[in-house]
Amino acid sequence: MITTQDIENNTMFIGDQDIADLGVLVQSFKVGGIKLTSNTFQGENRTNFNVLYVSRGMRTITVSLFFTAQSRRELSIIKSKIDALLMDGKVEIFLPDGFFYSSYLTDAGEEQILGVEDNKVIALCTYTLEGIRHDALETIAYTSGGRMLCKSTVPKTDCRLTCTASQNYQQITIGPVTFLDVRAGDVLVADGILGRILQNGAPCAGNMIFTHFPSLTPGYNEITSPEDLTVEYYPTY
Repeated sequence: MITTQDIENNTMFIGDQDIADLGVLVQSFKVGGIKLTSNTFQGENRTNFNVLYVSRGMRTITVSLFFTAQSRRELSIIKSKIDALLMDGKVEIFLPDGFFYSSYLTDAGEEQILGVEDNKVIALCTYTLEGIRHDALETIAYTSGGRMLCKSTVPKTDCRLTCTASQNYQQITIGPVTFLDVRAGDVLVADGILGRILQNGAPCAGNMIFTHFPSLTPGYNEITSPEDLTVEYYPTY
């Protein structure tokens, strides 16, 4: 489990791997701003304008890692392990700023040998990633007909809605998804995080109707459901 001490120790997690266990620490890091794509309409020779849409992208993350090893060979092996962890498609990293980032690697960098100190080879390497900043997964017990607070500051946060049917339903609507032919005890999942719709753990493409996966907006949300739900989401900033 990641603690405040981990943040103070300038460590970084890649998935469940604490890089300090490999003899690596964060020397410095930088998280850029959100990339925006906008479209506006002004009208010919007019002083007023309208913003038609704003699309939010990811942040560029640069992390310089400090390596120590007994030899150049060992250093190369350690870097190879870090590379492999970061190259595994979409990865979750945790940085010393106290945030998680869903990210992917764009540049593995090259090791820069700084010299030898106390019979150890020391080096720096700078990695570049693109990612989305968020907190750890939150799980909320939602009461049918109530409201829940979404802490995110982005317009839409993907979420997972789960319920257990208390009775038989010809059809039941959970958020934006309508399930058909549901029996008492069936577990229904509308998963906007992983992009799937499940009934009793299995895909139910032919037994439901939906136009989009569930998401939350900043602030208080009301979710359509005749049953109480478990709501899961990553507060995203």
